[in-house]
Amino acid sequence: MKVSVIIPTYFRAHDLVELLDSILKQTVKPFEVIVVDDTPNDSVKEVCDKFREVLRKLDIDLIYVRNPKGRSLTIARNVGAERARGDIIMFFDSDIILMPNYIEEILKVFKEKRNAIGVQGWIIPPWLVPSNKSSALKSKKYFMIRYLLNQLIRGIFILGIYSKDKCKFGSYPVILTKVINCEALSGSNMAFRRGILTRFKFDENLKVYAFMEDLLFTYSLFRKFPYGLYITPYAKCIHKQSREGKELNERWKAYLNWCRKYVLTKLFGRKGTIVYYWQNIGIKLLELKAKLGRVLIKQVI
Repeated sequence: MKVSVIIPTYFRAHDLVELLDSILKQTVKPFEVIVVDDTPNDSVKEVCDKFREVLRKLDIDLIYVRNPKGRSLTIARNVGAERARGDIIMFFDSDIILMPNYIEEILKVFKEKRNAIGVQGWIIPPWLVPSNKSSALKSKKYFMIRYLLNQLIRGIFILGIYSKDKCKFGSYPVILTKVINCEALSGSNMAFRRGILTRFKFDENLKVYAFMEDLLFTYSLFRKFPYGLYITPYAKCIHKQSREGKELNERWKAYLNWCRKYVLTKLFGRKGTIVYYWQNIGIKLLELKAKLGRVLIKQVI
């Protein structure tokens, strides 16, 4: 199976370098990498120009595309999918780093599960990433208190929780011991059979950075193909969650809230709208908890 990799990006030239480096180290390599760029300057293009010859020596085509329709993550994904020629099309956020056997393990699931239409790898929890371990272990007591409070609030207010061997619309398997079915996939790393992306598109009403666009797309697929989405613990990756290219102001928060309401309402109708307002209470509680936590952590540590 030929693999196409699509990387939408916006102001993340440094992150893109790390992702491309991790693609170079794959045990099974893609035959093409398509970078769809929303950046208004040439920083990302320059990175692509530097990597093009290196990738070509490994029989990998690097295709740089300036997003022709305006800044939008969903549009960038659709543009990339239209250009892709592979049997399996993989999407990565530009702040992802792949473990060397990532692509190989994703392809294994597609080969072994004939009903699989979409597969994602497992994001290594931040506290297990080597560079984060020292800070995460400074206070196990504080970490456990924070984790349990988060789980409680997020569970009550339907904001998504961590789980073991469960990948539902509102949960992510922070502990994963086997390949399992999913109700939704994370947009940070996901792969689909080519035919799916010729039939279904990402919702371009979600502009700019977008939010929950991955849940809207993949949960809609789950409804049509209930056993077609999978996650594998053997295809590991690190999601750095880079802040580069993101705006962290009140106007931006309001837009992300609009995205959340749009997605929930489109998926669940009136019930989704009610869930949106219920979630808002939980979000306020999490913000309050975070403020208190910053004060208490100094005392605990």
